[in-house]
Amino acid sequence: MAASPVKTCPVCKATYGAGEVFCPVDGGRLGSPSQMPRANEPKDPLVGVTLGERYLVRKRVGEGGMGIVYAGQHVVIDKRVAIKVLREDFSRRQDVVERFRQEAKSASRIANPHIVDISDFGETPHGDSYFVMEFLEGEDLSRVLARESTLKPERAIRIALQCCDALGAAHEAGIVHRDMKPENVFLVKRSSEEDFVKIVDFGIAKMNDIETDGAPGRKLTKTGMIFG
Repeated sequence: MAASPVKTCPVCKATYGAGEVFCPVDGGRLGSPSQMPRANEPKDPLVGVTLGERYLVRKRVGEGGMGIVYAGQHVVIDKRVAIKVLREDFSRRQDVVERFRQEAKSASRIANPHIVDISDFGETPHGDSYFVMEFLEGEDLSRVLARESTLKPERAIRIALQCCDALGAAHEAGIVHRDMKPENVFLVKRSSEEDFVKIVDFGIAKMNDIETDGAPGRKLTKTGMIFG
């Protein structure tokens, strides 16, 4: 009989069955042993750093074309957070940083439980822009579809209604996501509610009729970059 495939936690190195996604001990995303970092690989310079005297960077958990996401912890209230850091080359472009800041602020004002909450903004010791958001445990819809192929109608409707609620709130705030896809629909694990939706990654959002601070009448109407 062939051995069951296993996944390993990159943090504590514990192993779990193929059906598990996150380590139940520390929340690390599980992967095959071949995907684990090698001992001689260079350490991420931000890991172990405290940003803004409040957020301890624990580990890197994901990355995209413009930013890197870390798991972190608020050192005062001991709350888990996620920290998204703008890559160095983009942090050197003032136009990108300004839009990143303004649109992150606007996204944080969308009062809807189905949109990822952005709570703080700052710069790393090296001058790279970052913002802090809630830490989500679960998996995105694309992974669910890859595993299950199709969803039962009642489940699909439940997820779709939450997406509509979130996008409706964003539209009322003058923000259009423009990149809605299964990868950006995150299904949070909650004991009290199945498939609780969080919309993430407003990476190419378009904002309408939002004025910048200190510049009345100046509107951001072109494609910008909110990261969730």
